[in-house]
Amino acid sequence: MTKQNIYFRHDSFRKDQDTIIKDIYTSISHKKNILLHAPTGTGKTDASLSAAITYAVENKLKVLFLTPKISQHKIALEAINGINNKYNLKLNAIDFVGKKNMCIDPVISKTEAGFYDICKRATKKRQCPFFENIRPAEKSSREILNQRIKKALPDDSYSHIEIKEIAGGFKEFDGSPKPICAYELAKIKARESTVIIADYYHVFSGSVSKSTLPELDIDLSNCIVVVDEAHNLEERLLKLSSKALNTYVLNRAIKEAKDLKNSKLKNILTQFLDKIESISEEKLKKEKEQLITKEQIFFNDLDKNLFEIIEELETEGLKYIEEFNENGSALISTAIFLEEWITDKADHIRFIKKEKNYVSVRYNALDVTLITRKIFDTCYSAILMSATLTPLKMYQEILGLPKEKTNLVEYSSPFDPNNKINLLISDVSTKFTQRTDEEYNKISKYVNECINSCPGNIVVFFPSFEILYEIKAKIKCNKPVFTQEEKQTSVDFEKMIKDFKNESRKFGAVLLAVMGGKASEGIDLPGTNLISAVIVGIPLSRMELETKAKIDYYEKKYRNGWQYAYIQPAIQKVIQSAGRVIRSDTDKGIIVYMDNRYLWENYKNCFSKDHKFKISKDPNSEYISFFKR
Repeated sequence: MTKQNIYFRHDSFRKDQDTIIKDIYTSISHKKNILLHAPTGTGKTDASLSAAITYAVENKLKVLFLTPKISQHKIALEAINGINNKYNLKLNAIDFVGKKNMCIDPVISKTEAGFYDICKRATKKRQCPFFENIRPAEKSSREILNQRIKKALPDDSYSHIEIKEIAGGFKEFDGSPKPICAYELAKIKARESTVIIADYYHVFSGSVSKSTLPELDIDLSNCIVVVDEAHNLEERLLKLSSKALNTYVLNRAIKEAKDLKNSKLKNILTQFLDKIESISEEKLKKEKEQLITKEQIFFNDLDKNLFEIIEELETEGLKYIEEFNENGSALISTAIFLEEWITDKADHIRFIKKEKNYVSVRYNALDVTLITRKIFDTCYSAILMSATLTPLKMYQEILGLPKEKTNLVEYSSPFDPNNKINLLISDVSTKFTQRTDEEYNKISKYVNECINSCPGNIVVFFPSFEILYEIKAKIKCNKPVFTQEEKQTSVDFEKMIKDFKNESRKFGAVLLAVMGGKASEGIDLPGTNLISAVIVGIPLSRMELETKAKIDYYEKKYRNGWQYAYIQPAIQKVIQSAGRVIRSDTDKGIIVYMDNRYLWENYKNCFSKDHKFKISKDPNSEYISFFKR
């Protein structure tokens, strides 16, 4: 395969990008999956889409490009637009998002919990004018409408924002406004599209995919599935497969039943609340959480009439939203929980937990392979990629990729290794047994040295807010200090990051943040916006009931419970945090790791093969010599 016979939007390849494209194309052509670790800067999105689109066009297949966030759809769409423009391909492609994000109804679109039930009810009762406008009853009207849609959406790629604008501005032949349902319009375009950019849940959520994929005329056996940021897939699907109900929501549900004057439902919910509180008093006297069985939260009325109660909760929840003009309903939330709770799944854990201000009952998933294996066995080929996908064998196992049908490939960073130092300070640790004032003083001494030696913006990442606040009290520097707060709004966070970036034009600033939070993965700080990161400790999960259960589950299944369920998720957060510094081939920076456990084999093995530590106890000298180059 050469550059001449693939659809590639750029005039030249980045380092190893042509190899990545060839490896992906070869995997697809053999109907195999490929799991690839390719560091930031290798051009994974362009590589995967070029290979997948080329093969799909040649063989009349579809490409499903899946991301964990809508914000990432734009990058994929830009790559497709570039291919279309360069080759005049007129490739049909669409940025497909959930129905709620497409809704143009000024009232229903603002609904939070219960949106889909309200939408379903409105369309069924023919109360949504936008749905009625795109689904006319008469055949002649439908034919005319289809012609107008074809004219409004010629062969090309479209973002979901463009689809909403076209739907909202739709007109009759005489020019009079006749807006149509944007989601239904997107579905029409998706049916004729070669590439569909969508969310994980469109394919991996059983309830969504069972309805959505047939509506889009998608047969997975004829689809190349690209999973972007694949390291997020397990966590995202575990959350999707888990359900919880707490006493705060139950109290709200009781109030809603009271407002609706439904005394029967109010009494049942009150008994339900009493039952959960009595279990809490019995089981959580000394422990914060305890395992429970399915039947333990039931009582006579609930047990005997459960299905009727669930149906009534949903009906009354919709009624509450309509009558009181609310955005959501706790009655519906309770119904959703009970629907899941009554199922029996071997890969789930049931427990009751004492939170800060309430008690919660949880039914949490431990394994996603029952979901993912079906998809990867069915689709034509799957491409799973990320800049943090090591060790590859672990991801192959926990994501249910069949060994005989999956290629594992790891690529090295395309950036000059001289532009970065991975400095390791190995005489400190945040290990629980070592968290003393003496150790915190030692850590803060090193942190202060890094901050004061760095000639620009620096971020210090901590394993928890508790340790962040301990070290913050000991920081001494002349730079402005910004702190990620535990309950920080998105608006305040964005403002903080903007102010932090602005300081790079002066003498630099310090950002204190936690690994696994917004600052460690969701922001981009290119160039001089960030020239150093300090990674304090390792963000291992608290040894709580769910963590223990997952370790035991993975130990039985893979003989690797501690590594897969405890160590690797923590190192994943470390790698994501460290990855904020070097984002392009012109970036330079120092990443300082502070913890002696980074020398342990089971931690070192979680990093990529080309990751090398330089051990030092003198960060000041390292900063001076590095930034003098």
